[in-house]
Amino acid sequence: MKKLIYILTMNILLLSCNSKNDYIQEVYVNEYVNLSLPENSEIAISGSAIFIEGGVEGIIIYHGVGNDYKVYDRNCSYEPSLSCSVIDSVNSGIAFCGCCASAFLISNTGEAINAPALLSLKTYNLSLDDNNVLHIFN
Repeated sequence: MKKLIYILTMNILLLSCNSKNDYIQEVYVNEYVNLSLPENSEIAISGSAIFIEGGVEGIIIYHGVGNDYKVYDRNCSYEPSLSCSVIDSVNSGIAFCGCCASAFLISNTGEAINAPALLSLKTYNLSLDDNNVLHIFN
């Protein structure tokens, strides 16, 4: 009888688990961005952001005040496995996901500022050298 209860309990647990991996994947990131190049000129002004290749769904580089930069993955933290779950615009330090209408404060720490997302955007490490080259890595 104990075996039967154990088997039934395990089956219920296994069948109730969602097999869809709904988390932002871990990928290797090692990007160099020369901020002095003309194609990156949009990031020269404080409060601006650009999208570049890399990460899971691309990378957002946000330019704060002075040499303060913040780097995030474009993959939205709400249902990140959906193909549309991507940050598609940035305005005044706020990143928007057109798929779920979540917004994130990228001028600070990337925290979600409206539902349905509750988790912050994934951040990456960065360093800025004397030649104005931004190294993005994890």
